[in-house]
Amino acid sequence: MKSSYFRAKARPKFIAYGTKGMFIKETEDRQEEDLKRFYFPQGHPDFGKDRPFEFGTLIYYDEQGAYHEEKVPTVESRYSSFYEAVYDTIVEGKKQLVTPEQTIALMRLLENACAGLENKSEDLK
Repeated sequence: MKSSYFRAKARPKFIAYGTKGMFIKETEDRQEEDLKRFYFPQGHPDFGKDRPFEFGTLIYYDEQGAYHEEKVPTVESRYSSFYEAVYDTIVEGKKQLVTPEQTIALMRLLENACAGLENKSEDLK
């Protein structure tokens, strides 16, 4: 069960499960929070950067079966860079930031992940 307004700690925003471990991101994307506060990238070098306590946690078992739990620094990026690149491609004729092949590969990955979820839910019935 996952529903409650009254809990000691908020649920993680993102969890990815693997066969030997998992990755947990407790907080939402920092860019979202900054934008909601009208704190924009221009003139703010710390825009969208997670603080160490907001990093994700990687938990896994290595090849020898030893348990590991470590914080993973968030990769720095800006949503606006993607849209700027789309503009540059269309208007300036620059090379695409994301190629059609990369887009198709991502779509296949998502389709396979969804198919895996569907198979798991069928197994539970």
